[in-house]
Amino acid sequence: MWRTLRWLGIAALLTAALYLLVLRPFERAAAGTRATLEHSLDRVLAAVTNSNTRIVEGRAEIAETSEITELSLLEMRMSATRSFEKEDFMMKYLPLGTKKVILRGHYRVKAGYKLKPGISLRMDKGGPVASFPRAEILSVELIDFDVLSEENGWLNKVTPIDRAAVLRELREQMRLEAEKSGILETAESTLKTRLRDLLGTDSVKIEPRTP
Repeated sequence: MWRTLRWLGIAALLTAALYLLVLRPFERAAAGTRATLEHSLDRVLAAVTNSNTRIVEGRAEIAETSEITELSLLEMRMSATRSFEKEDFMMKYLPLGTKKVILRGHYRVKAGYKLKPGISLRMDKGGPVASFPRAEILSVELIDFDVLSEENGWLNKVTPIDRAAVLRELREQMRLEAEKSGILETAESTLKTRLRDLLGTDSVKIEPRTP
């Protein structure tokens, strides 16, 4: 009986020693690693988006804000030519002549992400996962334009309104051509590279964030 109790006591002491000397330090180290990792995610997301971030349930996310900011990752310049022609009449019968203008517009196109609440960075199955919206064209800015040709009708002159209309059409044309050029895919690849370099990992998964 006493021998059994003695062995039970020894087993209890060994179990306690194992927990205090091995398991407890391991738990503390694991907790410290998780805390360090969460802080790293927080700092990386803040560095990439230049936004205020916070840790929520183990993931870093952009803090609530009333303003929508942007993360511009790529910029390119594009040019295109467009013509405008219009014939006018007085009282539906008297022709006033045909006015023509050909413009070449030069635009700066920026691509990247709209930074809205919900963007986050977390670890999943040992790998970093970034939740971002789809990359999009952020702006199409007119830099300058050239008047390649301009002809006035005898009572139907080209006006600044006509030129502005052509430039608006060119702007939309530039947006469509930029999307077809692959700039959005390149913007996503650039985001992955930035996150990968800052985290020091081989790969980062981009998870599309639903609106």
